[in-house]
Amino acid sequence: MKDEIAAVYCRLSKEDLDKDPGSTVSESIKNQKSMLEVYAQERHWRIFDFYIDEDYSGSDRDRPEFNRLITDSLLGCFNIVLCKKQSRFARDIEYVEKYIHGLFAERRIRFVAVLDNIDTGTVSRSVRKASQINSLVDEWYLSDLSENIISALNTKRKNAEFIGSWAPYGYRKNPENKNALLIDPEAAENVKMIYEWYLNGWGISRIARELNEHSIPNPLLYKQLKGEKINPNPDKMTDKRYLWSPSSISSILHNQTYTGCLVQGKYKKVSYKSKKLIRIPSYDWIVISGCHEPIIDGQIWLTVQKKMESKCRTSPLSQQHHPVSGKVFCGECGSRLILSGGRSGKRKTTYYCCSKHRISPNSCIGASIETARLEQVLLNRIRVLALLYYDETGLKELLAEDLNQSDSGRHRLDMELNVLQERSGALEKQKEILYFDKLNGIITGDQYLVIKAKLEEQSEFLRRRGQEIFERLTKLECRETDTDTKEARLKHYKSPCCLTGTMVDGLIDSVSVCKRVKGEPQQILVNWKF
Repeated sequence: MKDEIAAVYCRLSKEDLDKDPGSTVSESIKNQKSMLEVYAQERHWRIFDFYIDEDYSGSDRDRPEFNRLITDSLLGCFNIVLCKKQSRFARDIEYVEKYIHGLFAERRIRFVAVLDNIDTGTVSRSVRKASQINSLVDEWYLSDLSENIISALNTKRKNAEFIGSWAPYGYRKNPENKNALLIDPEAAENVKMIYEWYLNGWGISRIARELNEHSIPNPLLYKQLKGEKINPNPDKMTDKRYLWSPSSISSILHNQTYTGCLVQGKYKKVSYKSKKLIRIPSYDWIVISGCHEPIIDGQIWLTVQKKMESKCRTSPLSQQHHPVSGKVFCGECGSRLILSGGRSGKRKTTYYCCSKHRISPNSCIGASIETARLEQVLLNRIRVLALLYYDETGLKELLAEDLNQSDSGRHRLDMELNVLQERSGALEKQKEILYFDKLNGIITGDQYLVIKAKLEEQSEFLRRRGQEIFERLTKLECRETDTDTKEARLKHYKSPCCLTGTMVDGLIDSVSVCKRVKGEPQQILVNWKF
C-alpha cells in the first residue's frame, strides 16, 4: 500500500489577525495546525511539512509558502494536500482549477478541505462540482470586498481625508488624526528653498546637486531618520537611493499638495487580482482645496508650473533614440550614463555622463564620453568581430537549413490549426446543449454558470492558441520571402557603416566606460551577448 504523506497548508488573511502578544504565530494559525494535525493522525497520514502563510490574502499570487508547496508537489514530496477550507488554499477560481483540478489531479495528489467536505480522492463527480461552486463563491466574495474597499477609500478622499501610507515630504501625519496633515517645519523649509531656487533660474539638476553637496537628507532618508518604517522596493535599492535626484525635485515642484490641496486617486489597481497600478487621467483625480496649511502660495505654484511647461524641451534622447541608450554604465561607480547635450569648443555635441556624478560630484569622479566617439569605438569592434567569425559558406548552409525547417514547421502548424478549429466548433455545440439543459431543468442555474465558465475558459484558450499559430505562420511566410535579403543583412555586419539599434540589441549586452585619464586611452569595456 502506498504511504499517505500529507502537506498541511494554513493561511491567515490580514483581515483575520488575532495574534498572541507573546507569539509570532497567530492563534488562528495555531488552531488550523492543531485541527489538521489531529485529522491527519486519525487517518495515519504522515505529515511531510507545514506550509504557513500569515498576513496574505487568498487571492495573493506571491505567497511564499504556497509557492514552496507547489514546488514540493512537483518534486513528489507528498501525495495529499490538507487544508481547513478550500478558501484557505485559494480564493481565486483560476488557481483552484489550475492546481486542485489540474496539477494535483495530473500528479495524483489528493486535495482535502476538511470543513468543506471536499476530498478529491473520492470517486464522486459532486466533489469537483462542490469545489468549483465554492471557488466561484470565493471569487464573488473577493470581487465584492474589493469594490467595498474602493468605495470606502473614495468616500474618505471626497471627505478630505488623507489616506496615503506616508505624508508628502514637508508634512507629517497629525498624531491625533492620521487622516490629516500637519507641516513638518524642517522639511518645509527645504521645500520653500527648492521653489525659491527654481524661480531664481536654477535647473532641477543643479538644485539636486546643491542639496547633495550640503548633505541634506532626501525624502526617503529623512523619513527613516524620523523613525518611520519605510521599506524601499528592493529592485530599486541602489547606492543612489539616499541622494536627491532630478526626478525627486521635479516631483516636489509639481506637487499641488503644498498649496493646501489634497490631490488623491491618481492611480488604481488593474484588478483585485493584480498589484499593478495604472495612472488615472488628471480630470478624474479627487482634488479638494483648503484641507491643510499650505507651504507654498497657490500663485507661486502656478507660476512654477507655467515656467516648467515653457522650459520643457525635448532631450536628445526623445529627439532620436540613441542605439546604445540604457546599455552604457559608469566604469567608476556602476551608475547608468545618461545622454546630455553640450558644447565642445564652438560645436554642439551630445555625450554620455555619469548620472550619480551629475547630482553628487563628490560621490563619483564621473565618466563621460561623446556619443560620436562611443559609436565609432563600437563600430570598429563589431567590424573586428565580424572578420573573425563571418563564414560565408556556413551562412549559406544555415539559410538552406532554415528553409527546410520552415517547411516542416508550417506543415505541423497547419495540422494543429485544423484540430483547434474542430475543437472550437465542438465547444460551441456544447454551449448550446448546456443552455437547453438549463432551460429544461436538467441542471441548476448555478451549475450552468460554473460549467459555462469552464467552457468559455477552454474557448479562450483555443482562441489564444489559434492566434499564436496564425502569427507564427505569418512570420514563417515573411521568413521565406526574406531569404534573399537575410544574407545581405548578415553581410552588413561584416562592414557596417553606422550603428543601429537592431545591431546593438543583437550583439551588445552592456558597455562600461571609465573616466578618461590624460595621456592614456580611455577604457571602454563591451560585454557581448555571446
